[in-house]
Amino acid sequence: MKTMVLLISRAFFLTIFLGGWISPAWADTKVLSGKHTIIYDIVNPLGVEFLPLYTNSSYSQKILQEDQFSKRLLIEINLGPLNSKASFPIPLHQLPWEMRSFLGPGKDMPVNEGAIVWQAKQLTQNAGTMQEAASAIFNWIVDTHTYDAGRNTPQDGRSVFYNKRGSCVGYTNLAIAMLRSVGIPARYAHGYLPPGYDWGISKKYWGVQISGGGYHAWVEVYYPDLGWTFSDLLHSKNFVDPFHVLRYIDGINLNPWNIRGGSLDVEEATTFTIFKEENTTMAIDQLASPRKDILARKTGAQQFGTIYGLIKDASGKPVPKGTAILWEGNRGKVIPFEKGLYSLLGLESGTYRVTIRVEGYGEVEKSLQAIKGEVKNLDIFLPPPASTQPPSRPVSKSSDVLRTK
Repeated sequence: MKTMVLLISRAFFLTIFLGGWISPAWADTKVLSGKHTIIYDIVNPLGVEFLPLYTNSSYSQKILQEDQFSKRLLIEINLGPLNSKASFPIPLHQLPWEMRSFLGPGKDMPVNEGAIVWQAKQLTQNAGTMQEAASAIFNWIVDTHTYDAGRNTPQDGRSVFYNKRGSCVGYTNLAIAMLRSVGIPARYAHGYLPPGYDWGISKKYWGVQISGGGYHAWVEVYYPDLGWTFSDLLHSKNFVDPFHVLRYIDGINLNPWNIRGGSLDVEEATTFTIFKEENTTMAIDQLASPRKDILARKTGAQQFGTIYGLIKDASGKPVPKGTAILWEGNRGKVIPFEKGLYSLLGLESGTYRVTIRVEGYGEVEKSLQAIKGEVKNLDIFLPPPASTQPPSRPVSKSSDVLRTK
């Protein structure tokens, strides 16, 4: 398989009608690979909150420059595969002593609640590794619970479990309780989502809608052969993206000087500016679970077929924008693309008929051969610009069009 180092900020995921045609899988969880680095300039005339130096299996945060009123912050995400093979259940004596404090009950984390323990054991009874066990718990929480940050919605793990509703706080409390109840060390991470960017107000990141910025919470899981790994059950499994600014983690001291004061809250005059961003992340697969639309880090073999590449003009330069149409008979799904970049996910083995249309260019039709479990790189070249175009085939109505960032 070719090395995938495309600078991609948007992905386009295809589905077509079932019946008489090889159809992409109906899966919502998108698997990403690559790196994403952001350098922020954070400024507040009254002072910026202390931010720790921290690194785990996929996340790195460090301060590059700082003074009393500002910080230049680097966050880097490395989405290499999560290759933990740690067995499940793991005997207690094989866990480092310092990890055992992340197995017991905590505030709002009912580790010994009978129904919660039973549910966690049911979900993980067939798991052979800690990664499989954690994933089963995460999938169940994502698919059976509804986001609710209402003022009157209790966020302790017990209430979230029974009510099936919670905010980031509630999801995190419940996830930690369930993980710890089956012997998986887990802890609570506190952070901030800068508003106005991909994880901010009315934005999307790889098709996942984020309702707003502000203070946030997520979970961190320990794998004996890999170390600690973040997951944000509202957005992503086995990683968090670089729009997660880490403040502190319960149970460890990331602020040895006990520095207090300052703020990260935009409502208290804090501003976040992206000084530099490099993104080589790419959607390479889909998963059948969780069924809700979240993101994931690769943990095993490729599940479906993927075809990706650049759409170029005759000189080899990527075209600015256009549409790819995946046909089923006389009907098709329209997938817009920008900067020439396209990615077709969730493909079963078979032949897919795709038409590329770019204003001012000749139309190109391709038969693309997908193999389930393989990732293919295919660049598509357009003929020279034409003054007239042949009649176009009818395309699906707007309700049949899937458009994602």
